[in-house]
This record gives sequence, C-alpha cells and structure tokens, in this order.
Amino acid sequence: PFQLEFLVVGRQGDHRRQQCRGCSMVGIAAIGAALSNPVAVSASVGASMHGGLQYTVINDGVIRAALSGDLVQATGNKLRGGDGNGATFGYGRASGATGVSASDGRGRLLQQQDNIRYEEVESLRLSYKNILRVDNLVGLRNLTTLCLDNNVIEEIDNISHLVHLTWLDLSFNNIRKISGLEQLTQLKDLSLYCNQLESIESLEQCTQLECLSLGRNKINKLESVLYLRQFSKLRLVTLEGNPVCKDPEYRMYVLAHLEHLRYLDYSLIERSEVVTAREQYQDELLEAEEREGLEAANEKAAQHHQEYMARLTQAHLQVVETLFSDMFSEDKELPRLKLLPGFDTIYDSYKREYRDKAELTINAGLGLSQKFKDENDRLEQAICEITSQNERASIMLTEAFQKKRKQLETLVRQVSKAGHEDVSARNPRDTDAAANHRATPETLTRSCDELDKSREEIREQLMTIELQQVQQLKKLVDVYENRAGSIRSERVDHITAFFRVVEDLENSFATNLEELAQSLLEKLASNALDELGDDTVAFLSDRDNLMLAIQGAHDVHLGKLLAQEDSLRDAVNKELSGNVTRMKKQFSELNRNRVFEINRMYRDNGKQLEQLRQDVKGAEDEE
Repeated sequence: PFQLEFLVVGRQGDHRRQQCRGCSMVGIAAIGAALSNPVAVSASVGASMHGGLQYTVINDGVIRAALSGDLVQATGNKLRGGDGNGATFGYGRASGATGVSASDGRGRLLQQQDNIRYEEVESLRLSYKNILRVDNLVGLRNLTTLCLDNNVIEEIDNISHLVHLTWLDLSFNNIRKISGLEQLTQLKDLSLYCNQLESIESLEQCTQLECLSLGRNKINKLESVLYLRQFSKLRLVTLEGNPVCKDPEYRMYVLAHLEHLRYLDYSLIERSEVVTAREQYQDELLEAEEREGLEAANEKAAQHHQEYMARLTQAHLQVVETLFSDMFSEDKELPRLKLLPGFDTIYDSYKREYRDKAELTINAGLGLSQKFKDENDRLEQAICEITSQNERASIMLTEAFQKKRKQLETLVRQVSKAGHEDVSARNPRDTDAAANHRATPETLTRSCDELDKSREEIREQLMTIELQQVQQLKKLVDVYENRAGSIRSERVDHITAFFRVVEDLENSFATNLEELAQSLLEKLASNALDELGDDTVAFLSDRDNLMLAIQGAHDVHLGKLLAQEDSLRDAVNKELSGNVTRMKKQFSELNRNRVFEINRMYRDNGKQLEQLRQDVKGAEDEE
C-alpha cells in the first residue's frame, strides 16, 4: 500500500537517503517490516507561515501525536536502533508515513492520554514534520533521545535545557552552523548529516561524543579534522559527501590525526592503516601534539586563575589582586608619561613592590576569610543541634498524646458497637479485655475530660519548648555576632593597613616621577639628553603641562585607591550584617510557622475530641 520514495539506512544515527531502484525481494521484505502500521498525522498539529510557506509548529498537539504509540516497536528495542548493536535504521518516506514516535527508554511506546507526564518521556521522534524552528520542548527535560531529522530546521536552538540528551539526530535539515549544544555535555551520538555546514565548531563541551555524522555537508578544509582531536572518546566519524573527501590525502590524513577512530565513513578501520598514516604525517603530528600541549597548559593555567579569582571574590580580596591595573587603566595621562626616558624603570619598581605587598595581604586575608567561614559553619552546626533536639522533644510529646487519643477512640468504637455486652466475650484474645469490660460511657466521658486536659498541657509544653528555642537561637546569634565581629574587625584592619601601604607607594611613585621630570628638564636645557622623539621633546618643553600631567595621574590613582578601599570595607561589613539579618529573619519565620502549627494541632485535636464526646453521648443514649 506504500509508494516508497526513499530508504534511510545508516549506522549510529547516520542516515543516507537514496533513490530506491530495483529492490530485491529481501530488501522489500525488510522495508515492509519497517514501514508497517504507519503513524497517522495528528489533527491537532500546529502550523505557521514563513516566506509564504506553511511549516509545522511544535506544540502540544504535535508532541501528543509523537506520543500516540501507533508505530509498532519490538519489545526490548530502543528508538535509536533495531539490531541491538548500535546500528540505526531510519524509516522510509512513504505516502501516509509521518515517522513520529516516542519511547520511555524501556522498549515500550508511550500511549497517548490526556494526562501525559512529559517529564517521564525519554525518547521522542519528530521526523518528516516540516518543522522550521525547534521550540516548546521545555517540559521534556528528561529526554535522552531526540530525532528531528528530515525537517527544514535552519538553526539549532531551544534545546539547551535537554541536558540529559545522549542521542540527537538533526540530519536532513538546512542547518548552516553548529550552535546551541554547549549545555549538552552528555551527548554521545550526534548526526548532522546532509545539512549546509561549512565548518566543525562549537562542540567543545560535548566531551562524551562517541559517534559524529557530518556527511553530505559543505566542509572543504582538510584542517577541519584537527578540531576533532579533542574528543578522546570519538570512535565513529562520517564525512563522506563533503568536498574535503575529494582530497587524495583525505583518508590518510584523518586516520593519522584521529588515531582512536574505529569507523570512518561506514567502514572499519584497520590498525595497519593507522600506523601507515601516522608515519606519513609524523612531522605534522609532532607539531600538532606540541601545539595541543601548549594549549592544554594555557587552558589549565586559565582554569587555575579563574578558581583563584573565585576564592578571592568570596573572601572580598579581588580588589587587592586588580587594584594596580585598575589605577592605571583609568589614567589618561599614562600614554604621555610613558614618553619620558626612565619612566619604565620607576613604573616596574612600583609594580614589583605592589605585587609583594599584595601577595602578603592576600595570603593573610584568605586565612582570615577561612576563619570567618569556620565561625559560620560552627553556627550552622549549633543551630541544627538545637532545632533537632527540640524537634525530637516535641515529637515525643505529640506522639504520646496521639497514642492516648487513638486508644480512647478504640474504646469508644467498641462501646458503641457492643453496648452493655462484655467486649472481652466477643474477643477473648484481646489482651485489654479487662479494660474493655470496665469501659462504660461514664468512664469514657471522664477519659475525654482527662484527654482534653492533656491537650491543654501538651500545648503549653510545646509552646514552652518553642519559647526556649527562640531564646537559645537568640543567644546563639549574639555569641556569633560577637565572635564574627572580632574577625570582621581583624579583616577591616588588615585591609586598611594594605591600602595605607599602597598609598605610600603611590606617593613615592609620584615623587619619583617629579624628580625624573625635573632631571630631564635640566638635561634638556643643557642639551645633555640623547636623541629624543618629537613627542617627547614637545612634552618636556612645557614644564607646567608636564607637572600637571604627573599630578593628574597621581590624583586618578589616589581616587581609585580610596574608592576601592571604601568598597572593600563596606563589603566585609555587609557580609556580617547580612548574615545576622538573614538568620534573624529565618528564626522569626521558623517561630511563626511553629506557633501556627502548634495552634492548628491544638484545634484539630479539639475537634477530634469533641467528636469522641458526641460518640460517647450517642452510646449513652442508646443505653
């Protein structure tokens, strides 16, 4: 019943769409099995117009069509393949076949229903849907397999939240650039077969890649292969159909530079081929390895610096690290002052002394920051111990009361049921038979009164525990504020001392520049200077302008220094005050919620006790 147009066959998500001519009977039988029971197009599919053409919009109707379960799937096979060995068989394009299906990852198709739980869906196929833009997949956050092949998608976007994806098929689309995959760090299989790609890029974060299909694109540079060297787990690559494959050195070049590959363009790689290829490109490989080693070292250094700056930021010491460069970055006189012979010597001396002082300040500051952090951790632990202890005491009181109430409820039900009959006679195995035999409406009424009194007592006890906890926590905060306040004072004093040292260095720098300028002016007047540039001579010729430039630079440096000092001191002070404010607010909310909970429990128990009284009264009336 199908008029077959294309057969899609591939390996590890790599599809090839070919015109079918002269299919053998065996091939036709296999195709018929794959295409049997096609999916009907959902009536609720959305649509949009773009460039005068109508495209499918991914909406709830489209997703429900994919989750309809009409496409037969053998039990135990995942959506990604039917042979169980990593080979992926796409479905042919035929009249009436949409190629949409979805799986829960356990070999079962999800049946369409009104209350579909999108968060449970692990596999989704939206093939042959004429989709232009990927959107509205937010609820499918646990997808591991997503098929969007054979559409008209132009950009990869709106899938960065699908962080659990391991298999993504975007083959047969109109994608011109690889992008939007930075968050898909678990991706193992990626197919971008038959698109419009001209380069391989933006896959750095996909470190788990094992299979990559880039066949039938527009990649034309053999050097593009070098980009794939960073993926140590890559075992299968398809580039067949790209202009680069016409290069006579293509296969040997790829095998030499991607030595861990097992399959290239649908064929198994022999180890002997790799050895030969690496010998052929030995010099290039040495250069590549040296370059990669340098890049790795730079990347590691950058990462260490980033981690170091994060530590400094947490300790409010990042200003100490960057103050020197910050002062000179806003100095508009610096380019002219650099014209002065001898400026670099004075500047380098200033920078060297600054770095020495900054390093000592940072090391001591990190120690004080850790001391402050330890105090915070000690506080959190004390809070946890107090609240846990009080919670256990409250639970014991509550459970004891509930046990009494349940026992009374049991007696009331038995008396109501048995009337004046001997309950123990009805249930001779009851261990509380004697108590049951003595239970009467009168004794139960007294028990209700006693339980009501116990309810009042427990409420008072719980309120007392809560009041004690409030007092304990308040005392705890007072102690913390005192101890942490001392550490804060140490940190502020430490910061102030550093800025005073830097201020002295800055004053010395300005003085040295003034002395240098005076010396240069005297030498210029006596023609004792060596040959100078025109800009330098012009700058030195105007003494007043020269001195103003030095003073202007000095003012900028001091202004930046004092501003950063105020900012850093405020940050340290606010850290403590912020912690105290946050804890007081937290304790207030905790107390309010706890009091509300106690009163609610008191009222609920009162209602239950009143119901028991009515049941007892009913039993008494029957008597």
